Amino acid sequence: MQLHYFAVLAATALLTVDLEAQRRGRFNRGGQGQETAPATAETKAEEQPSDKPKSHLAIVGGDVYLGTGQRITGATVLVGDNKILAVGHRIELPEGTTVIDAKGKSVSPGFVCVYGSGMGAGRGAPWIDSCNPFDPEIKQGLAAGITSFLASAPRGGSVPAGDGAVVKLAYGKVEDMVLQEGTVLGMSAQLSAADREKFRDLVKQAKEHKSALEDFLAKKADDPQAKAPKAPAGTEKILEVLNGKARLWLTLAGGGFNPFGGGRIGAASDVDSIRSALSIATDLGVGCVLIKPTSAWLLPDEIAATDSMVVLSPRDRMPIDPADPERSGSNLASAALLNQAGVPVAVTCPVSMFGGAGVGTNGLLGNDLNTPTVDAAFAIRGGLPNADGLRTLTLDAAKILGVDQRVGSLEPGKDADILILDGDPLHYRTFVETAIVSGRVVYEIAKEPIYRRIRRQNNK
Repeated sequence: MQLHYFAVLAATALLTVDLEAQRRGRFNRGGQGQETAPATAETKAEEQPSDKPKSHLAIVGGDVYLGTGQRITGATVLVGDNKILAVGHRIELPEGTTVIDAKGKSVSPGFVCVYGSGMGAGRGAPWIDSCNPFDPEIKQGLAAGITSFLASAPRGGSVPAGDGAVVKLAYGKVEDMVLQEGTVLGMSAQLSAADREKFRDLVKQAKEHKSALEDFLAKKADDPQAKAPKAPAGTEKILEVLNGKARLWLTLAGGGFNPFGGGRIGAASDVDSIRSALSIATDLGVGCVLIKPTSAWLLPDEIAATDSMVVLSPRDRMPIDPADPERSGSNLASAALLNQAGVPVAVTCPVSMFGGAGVGTNGLLGNDLNTPTVDAAFAIRGGLPNADGLRTLTLDAAKILGVDQRVGSLEPGKDADILILDGDPLHYRTFVETAIVSGRVVYEIAKEPIYRRIRRQNNK
């Protein structure tokens, strides 16, 4: 290494230095007061790696569904390494770009499932230690358009808790599988009087700590010796919610209700549970996520007023109260009514008769890996516009998981999780032809046995 530097410095004739001093300066060795050699242009290039993408991929000519509700016809999506660089028309492609012709095809963000199981996911934090990037279920999920999902659903309790992770279907590359840990926390919406009072006190302490920390940061410049205030015991998870680092999901209560289950038994309304959840959001001053509020169609404006969001199963059914049929029971129009009020909605499936509360391998018609779009289609059947129906599986689902800064839409700077499909993304006859996760092609229908024969039969 020393001879190499000597050759560089001699060739450029910039200066003569002691090689031992250069070595100490280069690697930050030696005591204080040691002089370091000025860096040459070559050494600067070595020390400052280029942030330019090493590879480019372009999907050209497709009808691009951005995931935001917008569609661009005959557009290009340019990817650099694992990120989206540009979306639109007349995009100049860098030399050496790999081009995928998508003319006559649809291009969409990968589907984000708000709750799933299997598909290579690990068993707990740290999730990456137990993820399996070669799980065959990953290919099944990719074939159906799933590129990420929440593993380990949040559970109810008197305070926020949880250690779930959003997992990507990054087949063959374990380091890309864990998108983010700890973005979702769970809590029960209905608390005893004692637990309710305790929670409010913790929220008060958390807000006071947050304010004190802001004051500390403002005064730190004048007093370098000042010590940051410590968070009161029990407020750590609440602070994550207040600081926007995690979403708080609220489990509603009611007769026979499973938070990711198929409705309630012997109940005609869960309005009281919804309002209990909204009071928690009001205490926090932060919107929460209501898990499958079957009566949400009765309170869309109240939910919107707290900036809360909803995980909905459009196929859940609640019996109507004969004494009040207009203000009770479930409603297929729930997603549409919430959408009109400005409430982000993500869809999930009911519990299958074979078990399993989310997308996995245990159910049929929307509960398995072959049909993640079924509940979005049910929401559209209830009046939700097609473009917003896609959001329930893309951008709004990502928002509800707290990862919308990374996935959920085809926008510059976001992860390149992209589908190329042979039809409308939500049509029951549509197949995924190519799935891209973090900029890598990880599924191609022509190379996999899952749907290849069905597609050939359809094309005869």
